[in-house]
Amino acid sequence: MSEETEQIELTEGLISGTSWPTMKKVVASGINTVGDLAYQTPSQLAEQSGIGKDTCEKYINKALELIDIGYITGAQLWEQMKSHRKLTTGSKALDEILKGEFDEIGGIEERTATEVSGGEGVGKTQLMHMLAINSQLPHEEGGLDGPVIWLDTENSFRPDRIIQICDARGYDSEKILQGIIYIEVFHSLHQKSIVTKLPKLCQDHNIKLIVVDSMMAHLRSEYPGRGMLAERQHLLADVLQRLEKISRNHKITVIYTNQVMDRPTAYGNPEKPIGGHVMGHAATLRLHIRKARQQKRIIEVVKSPYLPEREAVFRVTEAGIEDVDGYDEDA
Repeated sequence: MSEETEQIELTEGLISGTSWPTMKKVVASGINTVGDLAYQTPSQLAEQSGIGKDTCEKYINKALELIDIGYITGAQLWEQMKSHRKLTTGSKALDEILKGEFDEIGGIEERTATEVSGGEGVGKTQLMHMLAINSQLPHEEGGLDGPVIWLDTENSFRPDRIIQICDARGYDSEKILQGIIYIEVFHSLHQKSIVTKLPKLCQDHNIKLIVVDSMMAHLRSEYPGRGMLAERQHLLADVLQRLEKISRNHKITVIYTNQVMDRPTAYGNPEKPIGGHVMGHAATLRLHIRKARQQKRIIEVVKSPYLPEREAVFRVTEAGIEDVDGYDEDA
């Protein structure tokens, strides 16, 4: 597969056998690179562009031919994955539990999707603020050296919190805020509409991180009860799948928070992330935060293809996410 070809913008005559007036409808819908088109499904593309499904299937197949998807060996894939950078969380302890056996440093792996769940007030949004700042740091400082898109479904983003953390850490808060593209999300269909148009926005601004805080807020309130569960999960799956395709084609890291529900149990964690199996299968990495004594937080690796289940302790301060020295949960 040619990564260079994937990033080529759709222009007249680029893909043979297509009508430019029709292709312009695709571009207007937010699909503006060869890779974005190749990774669509006919039903998704037809819905957002207004083009017939058969035509969409034809255009997608043409794009797939252009990027020439073939096969690679496991060794080649390993070489690609070794080049993936890590986004620091601001906590050495947390970075450490996110460090794989062959990693030089730990943190959130770029070009993947991460879910952070937990109850109200445990620090999910605080971690998102920290990551939105760290994403813009240079690579040598554990950043992704690029701007951020923040999709806000809970009115949770606070520019003053960004300024506070930056001031405490000696960062240029004005520059950091300029590097955050903020989008308020009013309801679940608006959320889907925004996500469908993200490919062009990501391409135009060289986005490195997408934050969604939170993924399920609108879906949970707008689709109550078992009678609406199937419709809710279908919409959720569509949004998550689109984000995964954006992450893959534009090499973007995606992080979203998730709410929880209580489940009476004598063993294990009594909090369960909502969203069911659709949410559970979507993220590469799933983290869960819970409150601990002494106003500290415990964050746990719940799911990862290469990390064991383990925990780290952090605290929320004026400087964002920080380590805790000599903390004992039972103290």
